[in-house]
Amino acid sequence: MYELPGRRNNGTEFQVEIGLNPFHFDDDSVTLACIIDTAERYELERNRRDLAHLTRVSTVGQLTASLAHELNQPLTAILSNVQAAQRFLTADPIDLDEVREILNDIVQADYRASEVIRRIRAVVKKGDLEVVSLDLAGIIRDVVLLVRGDAIVRGTRVALDIEDDLPSVRGDKVQLQQVMLNLLLNAFDAMSGVPSVDRVVSVTLMRESTNTVCIAIRDRGHGLTADKLDKIFKPFFTSKPQGLGLGLSISRTIIDMHHGRLWAENNIDRGATFFVTLPVGDATEQDESR
Repeated sequence: MYELPGRRNNGTEFQVEIGLNPFHFDDDSVTLACIIDTAERYELERNRRDLAHLTRVSTVGQLTASLAHELNQPLTAILSNVQAAQRFLTADPIDLDEVREILNDIVQADYRASEVIRRIRAVVKKGDLEVVSLDLAGIIRDVVLLVRGDAIVRGTRVALDIEDDLPSVRGDKVQLQQVMLNLLLNAFDAMSGVPSVDRVVSVTLMRESTNTVCIAIRDRGHGLTADKLDKIFKPFFTSKPQGLGLGLSISRTIIDMHHGRLWAENNIDRGATFFVTLPVGDATEQDESR
């Protein structure tokens, strides 16, 4: 199949797929050309990307208070250090070693604030699908840092258990961040009614088989009823008063596009676990080449 621009009678351009199939008819060699108008398919794909972007922005909007807190800490430290440096500079003699140390603290605080902003921009950016080789452990750690303030506000602890020397996966970084962000915030919400001592979300990343890795996000909430286990991945189904009901549906679509699987199970003791399996880089490349 070849993708090429076509032109209608009225002069407007549209995308087409052209397939050429040679075959023999009696003693003649014939080539059958199939031309498919893919304009509607591209429109649906663009709408899907726009909806996924809207969901990301909406999800990050839920973190506004905690992100403001995350930014306020380094900014307050910068202001305090500048005021301290000003006082040291009026002393006689000037303690240059102390001033150098203060300036170093200012630089470090600036790095912390820049890192918070970088993580926000990475999640909410809008663009085409970029399939590249990815360090899944790094993606998970970035998202955990992004929700750290929200976890503190909710009195929730996130425990990471990441296996060493895992192979890379192929995928779109922003979309996989979106999945992780949604699953972590859902886990936080699931424990809103439990004692603070029990508010722990366990995130495990391990190799499941030769060709797949598995992420497990386990909460200690009240679990899911049998009917919710069937419905939570359907569009517009939500149990949250302010929820769009799109987070899990879009997350599953994203994982499907990455040739993976997303599902949920109730834990034996309490709470629920959401599982994500993804093919490692080599497995994805083999699948795409077929």
